[in-house]
Amino acid sequence: MKISYNASADLIKPTRKEILTEEIQEVIKFLDSDNENLVFEYDDEETARKRRNSVATHSRKKDLEVKALLRGNKVIVIRKKEK
Repeated sequence: MKISYNASADLIKPTRKEILTEEIQEVIKFLDSDNENLVFEYDDEETARKRRNSVATHSRKKDLEVKALLRGNKVIVIRKKEK
């Protein structure tokens, strides 16, 4: 077995799965805040749809208590109500 320290930066670089998009980072900040909702506005509806799917998939996989809604070119993130 070989043990080494101070590995090169490309060995430490996070994998694709570990990189959080700007939207996901903002959703995590949103969960720590007292705000009721979060709105992302995009230039076109196609981009909004793709980003909404990304946020919804990540929230489902990580069990985040949010719901992402698509309204035109806007993605609205709200907290899930407790039952």
